[in-house]
Amino acid sequence: MNLLYHNLPSLIQRRRGMLLKLSRIMKLLFFFLTVIQFSVFGFTDAQQITLNEKNTPIKTVLEKATMQSGYSFLFNEKVFNAAENVNIEVTNADIDTFLTHLLKGRNLDYRRRGETVTIVLADEDVRTKKDIARTVTGVVKDANGVTIPGANVLEVGTTNGVATGIDGKFSIELITSQPSLRVTFVGYVAQEVDVTNNDYYEIIMEEDSEALEEVVVVGFGTQKKESLVSSVSTIKGEELRFPTRSLSNNLAGQVPGLIAVQRSGEPGYDNSEFWIRGISSFAGGTSPLVLVDGIPRDMNDIEPDEIETFTLLKDAAATAIYGAEGANGVVIITSKRGKNQKTQITYRGEYSVLQPTRLPEFLGSVDVMRLYNEGLTNEGQQPDYSDELIARYASGQDPDLYPNSNWMDLLRKTTNNTRHTLNFRGGGEKARYFVSGAYFSESGIFKSNPLADYDNNVGLKRYNLRSNVDIDVTPSTLLTVDLSGQYLETHYPGYKLAISNGSGVTELLKRITISSPHLVPMIYSDGTLASHPTPSSNRVNPYNLLMESGYENEWRSSLQSRVTLEQKLDIITKGLKIRGVVSYDSESKFISRRAKVPAQYRATGRDINGDLTFEQLINEEPFADPYESNLGSKNIYLETSLNYSRNFNEKHAVGGMFLYYQKERQVHNQALAYRKQAYIGRGTYIFDKRYSIEANFGITGSETFAKGYRYGFFPAVGVAWIVENEPFFTGMRDIVSGLKIRASIGRTGNDNTGGDRFLYRGTFTGGAGYPLGIGGTGALNNLGGFVEGRFEAPGLSWEIEEKRNVGIDLGLFEDRITFQADYFDNFRYNILLQRRTVGGAVGFREAPWQNYGKVSNKGIDASLQAREYFGEVRVGIRANFTFAKNKILEYDEVEQPHPWMNITGTSLRTNRLPIAERLYTEDDFDVTMEGGEAVYTLKEGLATSAWSSNLMPGDIKFMDLNGDGRFDNLDKKRGSGYPEVPEIIYGAGFNVEYQNFYINVFVQGAARATTILGADNNEGFFPFTWGVDESNVRKEALDRWTVENPSQDVMFPRMHPSAYWHNNQPSTWWQRSGAFVRLKNVELGYQFKKSLLNKIGVTTGRVYLMGNNIYVWDDIKMWDPEIGDQNAGLNYPVPRAFTFGLEFTL
Repeated sequence: MNLLYHNLPSLIQRRRGMLLKLSRIMKLLFFFLTVIQFSVFGFTDAQQITLNEKNTPIKTVLEKATMQSGYSFLFNEKVFNAAENVNIEVTNADIDTFLTHLLKGRNLDYRRRGETVTIVLADEDVRTKKDIARTVTGVVKDANGVTIPGANVLEVGTTNGVATGIDGKFSIELITSQPSLRVTFVGYVAQEVDVTNNDYYEIIMEEDSEALEEVVVVGFGTQKKESLVSSVSTIKGEELRFPTRSLSNNLAGQVPGLIAVQRSGEPGYDNSEFWIRGISSFAGGTSPLVLVDGIPRDMNDIEPDEIETFTLLKDAAATAIYGAEGANGVVIITSKRGKNQKTQITYRGEYSVLQPTRLPEFLGSVDVMRLYNEGLTNEGQQPDYSDELIARYASGQDPDLYPNSNWMDLLRKTTNNTRHTLNFRGGGEKARYFVSGAYFSESGIFKSNPLADYDNNVGLKRYNLRSNVDIDVTPSTLLTVDLSGQYLETHYPGYKLAISNGSGVTELLKRITISSPHLVPMIYSDGTLASHPTPSSNRVNPYNLLMESGYENEWRSSLQSRVTLEQKLDIITKGLKIRGVVSYDSESKFISRRAKVPAQYRATGRDINGDLTFEQLINEEPFADPYESNLGSKNIYLETSLNYSRNFNEKHAVGGMFLYYQKERQVHNQALAYRKQAYIGRGTYIFDKRYSIEANFGITGSETFAKGYRYGFFPAVGVAWIVENEPFFTGMRDIVSGLKIRASIGRTGNDNTGGDRFLYRGTFTGGAGYPLGIGGTGALNNLGGFVEGRFEAPGLSWEIEEKRNVGIDLGLFEDRITFQADYFDNFRYNILLQRRTVGGAVGFREAPWQNYGKVSNKGIDASLQAREYFGEVRVGIRANFTFAKNKILEYDEVEQPHPWMNITGTSLRTNRLPIAERLYTEDDFDVTMEGGEAVYTLKEGLATSAWSSNLMPGDIKFMDLNGDGRFDNLDKKRGSGYPEVPEIIYGAGFNVEYQNFYINVFVQGAARATTILGADNNEGFFPFTWGVDESNVRKEALDRWTVENPSQDVMFPRMHPSAYWHNNQPSTWWQRSGAFVRLKNVELGYQFKKSLLNKIGVTTGRVYLMGNNIYVWDDIKMWDPEIGDQNAGLNYPVPRAFTFGLEFTL
């Protein structure tokens, strides 16, 4: 039966359900968009001018044009008679068209700078150099007439500039023919003034309300950046726009305090691991709490174009209000919302070509056979492959019988991904909206079977929809309705069906790396499917696994909703408001798998006609009964809060909040829902914009723990000294434009402790017994019976972390340079573990659980930004740095015979390794001849090995740490090297803009990390671990010790024909630095001129080329360093992308 129709009713029913869900989402989005469009139908485009004036003064015409367009007009009345009457008729004209009509027939011209238009004489450009060289003086004041010292005065289009003195005055010598001055100062709107005709100017600066009131997202709300006491880092969504599916892959090096690594590039399963300020637990969860618009949600499938800000909450003052969920830090993603403006439509499209950053390289058939012969010879055995046979392989004349299969090249191809996003943003005074739709697709690196009626490659398609609507029900009542959804289709080779754990794609790659090139061709030249000559689960033809094993499809859909209602209560007291939130999210996943095994053959030779002859080794197994699985969950979140914020006498700012929330997560096929509730409070006080203090708390309750232990209290306090607002600081503001010192201390928790859900409850086990020690000579024998398996532990609770933080925020030269740095000291205790020092004879069938462990984690994070104009060139730089080092302070371990074996005192996720000194040499052995063969015996005084009895020159010599004359597990040192997770993450970049061109460059790196090559005797790394029939040897094996090349400076020791644990075990010989520097992103773009775009009704537009993961410098060389030691680098490769993009706004 055609596979497409197999079990068709079941597939149609399930996919119809998913499509119905998407249909409902689209209908809801269309409904809200329609409602909002009707509410703002009268709003006009602020960039268009429509006038029909007869005999009207020019001044009046310009005033009307200003109201419609937002442009300001400057002119000298001696040059331009504003009282003159004119006739003008324009409809939906841009500013250039309007001015052309207005100035027609006059000896006048105009210049536009930003939103300011200056009208000048048409022949001003021919003034003599003598006219140009003159000095302009003036004074800069605020709206109250107070002079502003330290304001920057720059002649536009040049680097010629001065700063105002202590009295606010300036004097500047002009160097251009049509001069204008740009005046800037922190907290004020930049002013651009034409200074063509006068020599003295009084410039009045207006306060920049947005800058003064700039707010940052914090827990359950926002706060003014100026008075913020906590450690918070924020970047805009635009900075996370890279050609990847998963948002987590765009984070590394972007935000101070965040450490991220991408272990795989497999579509759908390529999410990065990330942590805030490192890791502080060896048992519990270490991932931060992720909130999207205040609701706990997965962030990986959010489109960057939907994101307004991405914020990290790092210290106790920021995270304590999240109680037992805040210890690992908090991520808050805020999606975009509507604005009071005409509908703005933005489209962005990208097409990317993908290729692996690195792939393992393998030897050909001839080298593999020669290396195997060498391994046999080293063991005193006869070679398996004759020179004559090797010569046949080398000739390449009969690849059917003497193949040379480069599996990685044969099965791989260059691939691509595509992205399209379309956003609508606008609204009116009563309602505003943001609506977004997106499509993303990515195909895998494998080739497809053109004869199959299914797709055997890896691939993914994703659809995103979002609608955020804000409605002012009354002047004091705000209603917001948010709907979003994602729908994903993914497919994989059918070989995944055979894998019970891990990714089947990774297992397929593993099979490639253990399939020798000389044993089997990809497919015989007559189309017959080739079999491994001695087939087994590991001895396979990778081509058949990829092309002929079937397929797996997954469909994932999610729907999120959130409704908030906010009511101002100024009728009770000014600054008081109440807010309620209701959220309902649902997720579903349907898996359909179809697997088969094709008939496979081995060529035994050729007949007299030269045709291949075969024997069948594997019988066909047609498509089996389908495997189908339905998974899903639903989440309900309820929140209500009372907020208060008010200023008194312009000196005292008081704020407060009390909040309650509860949430429930119901997982498919689980009887009991996960439930939590919390009570949260916060109070803030700011005196004279100079001193700020905040105290907050979170009381979190979780049903995971026993009664009496379900609620925890987590308080924090933070203070800030805003030095820049001190009276004594006024004279320094021309250099130091901002200075704030912060400090915080508090306690947070982690209820994801790592054990079973209800670990406090005891269990009973049948058919077992207590170890009473009554048998023989005191042996701990068991008496059979029904016994208590796990003892009750009602006192189990969450992990607790005490956080301390000191930080500084610095701005220089009107904030053209900004710097932020924090030092943190975190202490985690009550870490859950099983007591290892409690013996079985005490009566425990299972070691008891207890909150016992302790870990410290200290470090710094910092960021630097700078921006400057150099004539027409605008330059910006940014950099950030994160360092976090942990240490295990208490770990219940049995007393070790040697201090280097202790876990206590080491860092989390470090290795326990024997220390390699060098390779053995001939001088380490006494050599005797027995039966014509050389026999090597270690010289007296040299340690023997517990892992091998036949050490030879070229094997690894380890350090005998305890001096007992034997290498064994007692000589393995804990904490060798650095942890697998980098202790340092950094990023740096710059952007340059010149006229309409721009370039962005970003470099990301990691340091203080260690990777072990071939960890755990990995057969994909070490040659011939299971013999030549299961080994595809890496090219690095050529760099080895041989009798002819007895060098110490080689990668591989003496070759062996099978697993040799003494050499292959993890040791410092295989230890490499996991540090790297990556050219992460380069973007070159062109912004189209507005004068050109306006003619076709487009507001802004750009095209760009981007490279992502372009190049990496590291010590590993064989695979991408972020993969680390997982699967000897055989995870699905991290992709390099080259992208063409187009973006425009209507």
